[in-house]
Amino acid sequence: MHQNDLPCGTPMDTARRSDFHRGLALRVAQAHAALGDSALMAFVSGSTVEGLVDARSDIDMSVVLTQLPAREALQACCRAAGGGDWTWSAGDAALGSLVVSFPFDGVEVQIGYATHASFTETLEELLVRHNPDTPNHKLAEGVLKAEPLVDEAALRAWQLRLADFPQALREAMARHALATPTHWRAAAQIIHRDTTLWCRDIQVDACYRLLLALCGINRRYFTRFQVKRVHKLAAGLAVAPVGLADRIDALLNAPPQEAFRGLHALEGEVIDLIALHLPAVDTAAAAQRRTLFLLADPAAQ
Repeated sequence: MHQNDLPCGTPMDTARRSDFHRGLALRVAQAHAALGDSALMAFVSGSTVEGLVDARSDIDMSVVLTQLPAREALQACCRAAGGGDWTWSAGDAALGSLVVSFPFDGVEVQIGYATHASFTETLEELLVRHNPDTPNHKLAEGVLKAEPLVDEAALRAWQLRLADFPQALREAMARHALATPTHWRAAAQIIHRDTTLWCRDIQVDACYRLLLALCGINRRYFTRFQVKRVHKLAAGLAVAPVGLADRIDALLNAPPQEAFRGLHALEGEVIDLIALHLPAVDTAAAAQRRTLFLLADPAAQ
């Protein structure tokens, strides 16, 4: 059956599409067994496991091996499963990390290849070195939600490690969010000067940083790289300002002055939450900078 032959528009249709994607992913994973690597681990993540598959969804999966063979050997596995030629790739198999894409029965399949060594190095950047600002957070979130295709035990072991969210990473995320201040003095000066683009740039950057801090508080991995489904993300944060996603949408659609007032209020609530839940993080400087906007726009109080 072809992806586009499936109906769409109801929960049952979505479930059928998800099962269809799982079936394709399993065929791809099993085809890599021909490489003869006894340490092969494969899993599927993304919309396939979250019940969000629609006609535009691709398949996000990972294949982890002791060593990555030449590209030609990996391409052969994809073809053996029934997939087409790779349409794009990024990375270098010789360096232990490669991402590829190819069509398979009307669906785009994206595989992240990694050696066990590079996979471990990537996730330990968060678990051990506590890097608050890296797209590797996206991988961590994907692994946590993933379903196994080959070697369930290895995947479950990683999920247990990632679920134990380091306190040091929580604090690092909040500190990083506060380290680049919202330009409240500039905001007060530019809102009347035909600077909509500049204003939006400040507002969007600030919203990303507020989400970073809130995810740190809530022990959630977060990167501003390819952020999707913000309302779903916000709904999963137990500690957050009321109406978070709706307020972000509203301020990003409001005129500049109104938008900055909304952002100012939202940022204040997030700073208060940081102070309450992560007392080791100094919020004094961030709170002080906010007064620069109040002096210029008393109505924001």
